[in-house]
Amino acid sequence: MNRAPEPGSAPRRVVSLVPWMTDTMTAFGLDGFLAGVSDSCPLPAAPDRGKPRVGKPQSPRTEEIVQLHPDLVVAGPGVNPQPAIDALAAAGLPIWTVDPRTVRESVSLLRDLALMYASERSLQTVVWLDRAVDWLDRSRPEQSVCVFCPRSREGAAGSPTGWTVVGADTYTGDLLSLCGGDIVESKTDSPGSPCLTPADVAAASPGVILLPGDPFPFIPGDAETIRTALPDVPAVRNGKIFVMDGRMLFWPGWRLGEAIQKLPDMLIPKT
Repeated sequence: MNRAPEPGSAPRRVVSLVPWMTDTMTAFGLDGFLAGVSDSCPLPAAPDRGKPRVGKPQSPRTEEIVQLHPDLVVAGPGVNPQPAIDALAAAGLPIWTVDPRTVRESVSLLRDLALMYASERSLQTVVWLDRAVDWLDRSRPEQSVCVFCPRSREGAAGSPTGWTVVGADTYTGDLLSLCGGDIVESKTDSPGSPCLTPADVAAASPGVILLPGDPFPFIPGDAETIRTALPDVPAVRNGKIFVMDGRMLFWPGWRLGEAIQKLPDMLIPKT
């Protein structure tokens, strides 16, 4: 299936192959319904709340998943390989594919999850998020700030040859736009070529630079390299380089709440 189960038909044994959905179910107090998770999924460390691990998101062990007898598998087309998803569906397992490309789609997915389990706690969070997104949408600044947000680095940390960057047509791009940002996009999609060179970044003149520490491990040293290499970029001159938790940028779901509370203060200049 490509949509959530109907409200009132809450699955009791869920296998989640999508880390941000596991993260969301745990935050919503629904982790008791998880029968298994991917190796990359975050879960509490307490032994009594451990879950069977069924492989990396890129290579789930389908036979082990089938043996857990789940009544729902949560999968993501951009996270899990399609042949693995197809194999699980062919084994007769119900599949919920989750792939929100916008903030609104993320809120809608959270609403589906909350209604599926009739969770008042989750529904309260969704109502707050819905209202907060509406307020941000109405409050967008007349002029957005240019944001450089790399996903990974090409070359050595001390002398990068370039960076791959987030696209505007992604969840992250929509989130940054909602919070007042206009992302610097890549100029080439050529395999093996860095999407943005230091010269490209200098020409874009970003007012804010976001260096997510996950999934690529950007560190404060990367920020120092950028300060040294691009001293005339506004983000460098104004001290607007942030090394941050990448889950706030790249994980839809409940992390959206943290993002819309913190990102506007990073992006929009104080008056």
